[in-house]
Amino acid sequence: MADTRAAPVVPVLFDEHAIADDLAHHPPVACTALEQFRREVDHAGGLPLARLRSCEAEGHDGTRLGGCVKTYVPWPSGHFGLVMLAVAHPTRSFALRAFAYGVRHPAPTKPSVYAIAHQRYNKESA
Repeated sequence: MADTRAAPVVPVLFDEHAIADDLAHHPPVACTALEQFRREVDHAGGLPLARLRSCEAEGHDGTRLGGCVKTYVPWPSGHFGLVMLAVAHPTRSFALRAFAYGVRHPAPTKPSVYAIAHQRYNKESA
């Protein structure tokens, strides 16, 4: 008999101000991809744990995102990424706060989502 249990999910809370700022710097396709992601997460009651990847504590580009996780938008190998951090949740063990969204590997003259996340994360934890 097949295992019919639902995959574990974690709620995702969005830093709406930060995400809106990120979307202002990207084409409409980025907004469309994030809207679809948000609908999927809402429908599932959270983001499946299997779709999370750890961020590198120290990236080759100088970013420091130890303790953060990421997912790709759209899954599994999307052009965009969402960087998140575990936070308290009133009714669940924890939630993820999405605080940076953008292109994973842009042209050399543009900041990656990881560079954006690095600035925000290290500013907040300083």
